[in-house]
Amino acid sequence: MTERRSKILRIVAYCLAPITLLVALLSWSASSPVGSGADEDFHLASSWCGAGLRDGLCEAGSDDAHRQVPLQLIVASQCFTHLPGQSASCPATPSSVLTDTDRGNFVGVYPPVFYATMSIFAGTNISLSVLLMRAFNSLLYVVMMSLLFLLLPRARRGLLVWATLATLVPFGVFLIASVNPSGWGVLSASTLWLAILGFFEAETRGRQIGLAALALVSTVIGAGSRADSAAYAVVAIVLVGVLKAERTRAFVRRAVFPIALVALAGVGYLTSGQTRAVNLVGENISSPEGSVPGGWADLFWNNLIRLPELWAGAFGTPVAGRTPSLDAGAPGLVWFPVMLAFGGVVFLGLRRLSVRKGLSLAMIIGLLVLLPMVWLMRDHILVGQQVQSRYLYPLLIILAGVSLLGFRSASAGLGRVHMVLVATAAILSNLTIQWFTLRRFTTGLDVFWPNLDKNVEWWWGLPIGPMPLWIIGSITFAIVCALAVLYAWRATDSSDSAERTAIRL
Repeated sequence: MTERRSKILRIVAYCLAPITLLVALLSWSASSPVGSGADEDFHLASSWCGAGLRDGLCEAGSDDAHRQVPLQLIVASQCFTHLPGQSASCPATPSSVLTDTDRGNFVGVYPPVFYATMSIFAGTNISLSVLLMRAFNSLLYVVMMSLLFLLLPRARRGLLVWATLATLVPFGVFLIASVNPSGWGVLSASTLWLAILGFFEAETRGRQIGLAALALVSTVIGAGSRADSAAYAVVAIVLVGVLKAERTRAFVRRAVFPIALVALAGVGYLTSGQTRAVNLVGENISSPEGSVPGGWADLFWNNLIRLPELWAGAFGTPVAGRTPSLDAGAPGLVWFPVMLAFGGVVFLGLRRLSVRKGLSLAMIIGLLVLLPMVWLMRDHILVGQQVQSRYLYPLLIILAGVSLLGFRSASAGLGRVHMVLVATAAILSNLTIQWFTLRRFTTGLDVFWPNLDKNVEWWWGLPIGPMPLWIIGSITFAIVCALAVLYAWRATDSSDSAERTAIRL
């Protein structure tokens, strides 16, 4: 009877976790207005034109680099951008009013897959269209993560759970439930390397095929959203190659598929105009205001000592005084707990360090240093200018997961106290940043009372107000975290030892 009850509870938990995670992300999709994300005017115009020319949605512009799109897509955020005291109650422009613009992916700067997918939901009701796009991206994340959890061997599921929980808040929840292609980059970074790892370790044909299919979709998602996500897909696959390489025919046969994925991601990267847009070929650009007035050595030193600000920015700390998309510094309760949790997860993972794991971690850390320094030095700019924390965020997700390699239990090597602390940090950070985001856009940050329903200046007109939305989102996310702890509660370090944790890395 006990076994049966345990099995029933496990099934209930497996069903409840994705449902509550989806509800939490859906609450995030309604927590900010149209135009609230980074460069959202560009991404919205690109989405409306993702399926080509369509009457009333995307019409021919003055030349090949221009399109006529609804004016509201371009001006939606102009009344509150860089004005944290201003709510999102901007004058609405009818969607039938079109404007000629070059703010969009009209010449192939970004890969086309993300915008082509979002274009399915584009319509004349702009608010509804944006909410549908955000809801779809939230659902896609939950489906992909749930399938990966079920397909992975039990010994690897803890990696997925705790690497995700340590990095999901605050950047991930905002980007996933948005119309920014970086959200797909987060999804690809969270799933691809583990899908490939599971593909190499799968003991049954069905599980191997399922993980291969998931890895293919994850590669397409990454390579189809951003050029840097395509590059990170290659990094993820190469890392697994370092971890699992063997001089056997079986490995060579299995390696054919990941190599094909590398080629696919490489094609996505090389054919994207974004590689040129970010000045990878080293073209000279003018130095923006605020650059270091000295020479190359002065610029290098100033960027080097400030480089950790970019890494910390992925957890909500202000970079050059601002938090991405909020135009203001986030409260300490947002970034302090999750930074501690992330650092704790990484350091706990270092208790078991093999040569291959060490090489993989060195590669990731090297990229976290090298990539931003190359970008900053090439364009002669300082940390806080142009190069954003979200560009490096996928690497931090992979770093958390790789650091936990070597543990074969659902706890991924974390003790019960550690698991509770990581879950608590995620809960506190999520409820704080969601409240802060809602306050930023419903009234502006010149108002700071706790009740989000008081004197609301902007809202979607949904059946529920901002306060119930925040409560629902906070509770459902807390349930997800609690289920993660319960899932791994029985796992101990002794069980790792009993399973002979010397995984062949």
